[in-house]
Amino acid sequence: MSLEQLEDHRRTWTAKPVLADVYAVWFDALLASLGSSHRRVLELGAGPGFFSEYARRRRPDLAWTAADLVATPWNDLVADGLGLPFRRASFDAILAVDLVHHLGRPGTFFDEAARVLARGGYLAVVEPWVTPLSYPIYRWLHQEGCTLGLDPWQPFGENGAKAPMDGDAAIVWRLVRDTRVEEWRRLGFRPPRVTVLNGFAYLASLGFKPRSLLPRRLAPALLRLDAAARALAPLLGLRVHAVWERDASA
Repeated sequence: MSLEQLEDHRRTWTAKPVLADVYAVWFDALLASLGSSHRRVLELGAGPGFFSEYARRRRPDLAWTAADLVATPWNDLVADGLGLPFRRASFDAILAVDLVHHLGRPGTFFDEAARVLARGGYLAVVEPWVTPLSYPIYRWLHQEGCTLGLDPWQPFGENGAKAPMDGDAAIVWRLVRDTRVEEWRRLGFRPPRVTVLNGFAYLASLGFKPRSLLPRRLAPALLRLDAAARALAPLLGLRVHAVWERDASA
């Protein structure tokens, strides 16, 4: 994604304030992943800067570093999740929205994340997730697609070559389903904890398309429905909140 595209996202965000209401649920879930001692936070794939702006308002106690592949005036630095420019154990937590399903080499990313995380630290993400409702949406109505049979460790082929914004909504779903405990431990993590999240409000907002089917005054009601129907999220959810703890013994 280019700087021009990120600036366009920022203009859409300003023009559609309902997006801030929808994304706040995901931002809060990620911030809730942090323990009281997890103060050094790295946000990867910071993109248009919405999460960092929100987090710095809500948690001014955090030492927050926002990084993205694209240089922007609002993020702190340029960094690639497959080769992070930080020393070992530099951070207590890594947080991201919509990062992992864009990675050509997830194994390299988890190696790097484990390296820069302190023992007992957390990697927490919000990502697309496959359910009976979400699959046809991601498969046929979304630009990135959803390939149920992909190899989650080589989702774009053996060399991982891809355009920066190519993605597949099935990657995190397959990583969680297919990866054995021993493999996560080899990478330096405990197996992930996952919470599937409904996305009725997000669907109605039409995301970053110019139009919206969700007037902002109705957003609280639809967000309450998302929360009230959490028991049905394995069937109707669109997203997942996944948390990997850095293995203290690794």
